[in-house]
Amino acid sequence: MIIQESKHAMIGNKKGFILVATLWILAMLSIAASFFALWTQRAVTIAQDRQADIQGEIDMLSTQANVIYLLTTQGFTIGGLTVPLPPQPIDKYKKKKDYDDEPTILPIGNEIAMDDRPYFGHGKALFALQDEGGLINIHFETDYTLSRLLGLLGVEQKWQQPLIAKLKDYVDLDDLHRINGAESYHYKQRDLPPPTNRYLYHQMETQRILDWKEQSTLWKNHQLRQLTHLWIAARPNVNTAPSLVLQAAYNISAEAAERIIKRRETQPFYYTSAVSQVAGEPLDIDPFEANWLSGDPRITLWYDGAQRMRQVYIRSTPNAEDRKPWRVEFDLTFELLPTYTEKTPHHVQATIFKPTLSAKTQ
Repeated sequence: MIIQESKHAMIGNKKGFILVATLWILAMLSIAASFFALWTQRAVTIAQDRQADIQGEIDMLSTQANVIYLLTTQGFTIGGLTVPLPPQPIDKYKKKKDYDDEPTILPIGNEIAMDDRPYFGHGKALFALQDEGGLINIHFETDYTLSRLLGLLGVEQKWQQPLIAKLKDYVDLDDLHRINGAESYHYKQRDLPPPTNRYLYHQMETQRILDWKEQSTLWKNHQLRQLTHLWIAARPNVNTAPSLVLQAAYNISAEAAERIIKRRETQPFYYTSAVSQVAGEPLDIDPFEANWLSGDPRITLWYDGAQRMRQVYIRSTPNAEDRKPWRVEFDLTFELLPTYTEKTPHHVQATIFKPTLSAKTQ
């Protein structure tokens, strides 16, 4: 009797163990299935994101090619880069005037503005053109203008003139240092590479100049790089200069700069008197030094949903023999700046930028 009860107990224990083990196995399978489903979903999302990134890169390259095509085939007005007009019906009864095809610098209404405003490009890409003639030249601008720019970028007044002096010593050919400047032995004392004694190749090279890298406000959102250039020895173009450049170069207030920017969006300037009238303040500008037309641009490219952007610096070379009529000086990629995402993009008045089928259906 006791033996039979023991057998029944053992059988019951085995059944209970099997039931518990089965439940554990089912639970583990359920967890594994959940992890597999989560992994699959994540892999699909990553694949979709990569596909979107690839399409975005393709659209950016197509946009860049179209912009360079326009830069090398179209003209400029004070309103910016012109785009091809749609073909017009021929009126055979209309008498043709000799001056119909004469170029003009006055706006004709179909320009791409070169003041860094965003435009829709090809597919899901966007772009902006910044006339480098609308920026401040680090090499040739006056110390007074550079000092104002540094101040507007958050550099304390006590550092402004010393930084400028060190910049001048860095690029000049001699070993004589200015007051508050620095030459090779100053760099050696800090175990830093000596000055190159030549003009800068790029604005970010200023970080190699003594004490410049420590000025953190200059590098926030790449401010110094966005507002300066190294090539054109002319006063900034009033029709393309950003607000801080207008304030620094022409010694006006932020309010006056914004009035200029608002007016030029619909009516670009051609006379210094008109600029002063709109600004409500006298501009520190010589009419013979005024610059109204755009030149070589900086192309900024990104696409919808991107975290990074690309900036391409173009130089026109129309007289180069056996070479392209343009060249890329720099091609930089870094985080997408808020100045481009905070503005509403414009449409180009030309069929050269049309959305792709994938962009239309998204």
